[in-house]
Formats: sequence, structure tokens, C-alpha cells
Amino acid sequence: MKILVVGAGVLGLTTAFNLVEDGHDVTIVDKTGPYAQASSRSFAWINANHKLPDEYHQLNRAGIAAHEEFQKRFASHGTWLHQHGCIMFDSAPDKTTGLDERFTESAELDYPVERIDSGRLGELEPTVNWPTDSGLFFPLEAHLDNETFGNLVKDFLENANVAPEVAEVARVETNADGATVEFADGGTRSFDQVIIAAGADSGAVADRSGLLLPVADLSQPGPRTHSLLGVTAPTDVSLNRIIISDKINVRPRRDGSMFVQIPSVEARTEEGESPELLDEVRVVMEAELQTLFGKRIPVGRVIFSGRSFPEDGLSIVGYLDEHHRAYSLVTHSGMTMAPLLGRLVADEVRGDSSHLLSTFRPSRFTKGITQESPTNFIGRQ
Repeated sequence: MKILVVGAGVLGLTTAFNLVEDGHDVTIVDKTGPYAQASSRSFAWINANHKLPDEYHQLNRAGIAAHEEFQKRFASHGTWLHQHGCIMFDSAPDKTTGLDERFTESAELDYPVERIDSGRLGELEPTVNWPTDSGLFFPLEAHLDNETFGNLVKDFLENANVAPEVAEVARVETNADGATVEFADGGTRSFDQVIIAAGADSGAVADRSGLLLPVADLSQPGPRTHSLLGVTAPTDVSLNRIIISDKINVRPRRDGSMFVQIPSVEARTEEGESPELLDEVRVVMEAELQTLFGKRIPVGRVIFSGRSFPEDGLSIVGYLDEHHRAYSLVTHSGMTMAPLLGRLVADEVRGDSSHLLSTFRPSRFTKGITQESPTNFIGRQ
């Protein structure tokens, strides 16, 4: 089939890769270019931690397994998945209750988790000045070199003569015979199917096409749709794992720098992006890093990052139209689930549906749109 993939972020690229492997004639477009938006500004914590309900947890858990398989399959190309686990701690006065609840939840879901004491904390990450004597360790979790992964998939596509085009889709019109796509420059092209995987822009593309795809509007910033992500200067501080806590989230990067998030400043995204905000947040990030590592680690830049966020918080995967010509692929957990969803979407194009996706169909919104109510919890991204 002749298929258009709209969006060249992590989901669009992996979907195009699987469609090409299946022998389809694939075109992939993005209005700003490959990996130019949310995919390049992701903390890239690969996990199924506190991702509820159970169906969503299982989908993310399968996403971890798909990453493991992808890394094994293409190990000769390098290493981009670092499955060293995640350490979680809580410095709040009632920390025991919070960690007990997370431990119990994970155990009930059969999600590997260990209680660890101060000795084990020091053994896992000896350079950290641990502000606690206990925590949880999630051995399955990983961090992803997201740009390395994206470039690898993009290279695979280009080797198959499929290079992402810079083009903006204005609207999609479907009928029993296929889909006609109108572009912002006024041109039109015909395809057998269209996969809309344009992240936060997916809702606007669908709306202009008369299709229902409820994705949160990024024009109204706030902690539901935006995050503040710091990138440190390269440092000689040794860190091998993700650390998630009530005070600071931090993880190593390929070049010796770190990604850092501060949960307490996320509410300030409501102010909108400004140089003053980014400077003030940088100061807070550097202070928390100094507390955690006992030395100054400069933060080179702070990114005001928008998220791809379905209105009810859960993935939206499936056909949007009665003719099965326009397909939606939108999720907040794109980094965790990209290799999995890319494969499942390609399977569905050839007629093989997955039970893993049954809860996440766009048709659930025909009964009304429920907006997810944000709650604060350790690890919320």
C-alpha cells in the first residue's frame, strides 16, 4: 500500500520503519523536520512505573520488552538503551507511606521492584549524597539516548530511500478508495492510508479533517502539557542510573552531561516561556544538583518543552474514520512505547489487531471527552 506517515518524531519514524519492512510504499512528512519537536526534548525514561490503569501499564511493559528486542537486534549499530534501572526516593516526612504504596502497587502488577537501604543506595550510586536511608529500585527501567535512537531509525529509512520531507498537512479527506491529503502549500496527494503521528499537532490535523482526536492544546501552557528540562554541562560526576524523587529527577546523557527536572518548579510552566523563567529555574536546578552531588554542576540550558498529551491521558491508537483510511497514533509515553507501537500499527495496517490496543481506540471519545485530572506523584513526567 501507499501510506503517508504524518510526523517524524519517535513514533512516526518507528512506524514508517516497520511499514517499510513490511514492503509498503511509505512517505513520511513533518512540518519542521525529523526529531525537531517533543522527541528531541524528552527525559526518555523507559518505564511502566505507576502507569495506570492496568491496561496502560501492560502496554508500557510491553514497550520495555520491545526496546530490549530492538537493541538486541541491532546491537552491531551501538548501544542506545541503558537498562541500569531506576532509583526512587522520597524525602517527605511521610515518605514511608508513599514508598509502601508504590511498592505494593508494583508488586501487585508483577512489576519488578526492590526495597533498598542506605548501604544499597551507596553501592548503586556512590557519588550521590543520599538524603534518605531507604528507597525503591526498579531493575527493568532504562534511559534512552533518544537522539541516537532516532538517528538510527532515520538512517534505516534513508537506506531504504525513505527520507522525511518537510511539509505540513492541512487536512485529510477519506473515502472507501483511499485518502486525499491537502498540504499547507496548496498541493494535494493521494494515499491508500494516512497515519497521523504528529504529537501535539495531531489533534489540529484531525480537527481540520473533520475527525475526532482529542489532544491537549499546547497554546495554554501548564504542568499537564509542558515541562522544564535542564541539560547540564558535561561533568566528571559519575551517574549510571535514573534517579526519581520528590526533589529532583536526574539521569546521565551520552556526552557526560545530565538531564535534570525539578518537580517543585513544574507548576511555573503556567507562566509561559520567558528568559526570566528559564534563568530562575536554572538557579533552582543547580542548587538541587549541588545538594545531591556535593559539587557545582552548571546547567547549560533549560528547555520549555511541550508534551503530546491525549485529553484523558491515555494513548489514542486506531482508525479515526469509517473507511479505515486515517489512523491515529498519539501517546504521552512515546519514548517507552515507540518500538512496540510502530510494530503494532504496521500489523494493524495488514489486518492483524492486537488485544493490547483494545482499550485505547479513538472510538471511546464518541461517548464524550473526559479530561485527565493531573495529580502530583513521584515520577510524574
